[in-house]
Amino acid sequence: MPVCLETDVSRAATHALSAALAAPPAPLGAVAPSGATHAFDLLADIARELRPGVIFPICFDALLRVRQTLRAPDASLQQLAGAVRVDPLLCARVLRRANRLRPAVPVTGLRDAISQLGGERSRHIASTLSGCQIGCSRQLTHVDALSRRLWLHTLRTAAAAYVMAQRLTSIDPDEAMTAALLHDIGAFYLLDRLARQPQAAHDQGGVEALILEWHETIGEALLQSLGLPVVLIDAMRDHEQPRTAPVSPRTVADVVFLANVLAGGATELYGDRVCHVSQRPEPVRERFAELLPDIEREFAALCGVAAEGAAAD
Repeated sequence: MPVCLETDVSRAATHALSAALAAPPAPLGAVAPSGATHAFDLLADIARELRPGVIFPICFDALLRVRQTLRAPDASLQQLAGAVRVDPLLCARVLRRANRLRPAVPVTGLRDAISQLGGERSRHIASTLSGCQIGCSRQLTHVDALSRRLWLHTLRTAAAAYVMAQRLTSIDPDEAMTAALLHDIGAFYLLDRLARQPQAAHDQGGVEALILEWHETIGEALLQSLGLPVVLIDAMRDHEQPRTAPVSPRTVADVVFLANVLAGGATELYGDRVCHVSQRPEPVRERFAELLPDIEREFAALCGVAAEGAAAD
């Protein structure tokens, strides 16, 4: 994206988020009425502060993976890609930089983005961001369990999206995986902001309820502020909302929706038992049972525990 358009994109994203927050949401779960008012004020602050340069941690394990790779001076592009994949914010930053170099040809997959940027530039982006994330994460140890749960869900969704795209569609598997890696980026941003509130340590149910309610809106605005390709933003939009489940996935959005449900979605991630039939994991797992072994292998590779050579590339 041309530099001259960045401010306009960021302003448009913030305006869209502010419009979504025009009316306070109904009280959520464990959030009491007074808590709901405070939450709305906080969300309004987030809408005003959203900007392309925002930094927040994903989880300690993701940060550790990135830093370990960066300590190896001879890390290959494939190893750098493996490190970038474990951190959704780093994914977004790499894509942003690649698309600034070639604004007329959207770069929608991490493999292409890293190939275009090269090892030195990709390493610099990862090193700068992870260094800032270390400083941000020191106050968030009380939500380590939740951040890790969100992170593992993200990687499982990405693995499912990769396999589904590869086996069932003509969609570029790397593009599908990249879209899935970004689908819950708003949840990590909200967790970072909410966890810094004094009451967060004593009201994790309230924190989870607010993340479930608002992470799609926040995530969409964040990706827009970063100027990422439309196909990736469309794929994460309303991914927790009920819909007629496609007989077979035809678009990246279809793949991300099904992959998210297969990975547990809101039902297992947030314990949300009131959901549409299209959002129930078990029927989707039964339907795609033959893909599950391959999905588990891709998931293990993303987590860094598979045998060398089993990475998604």
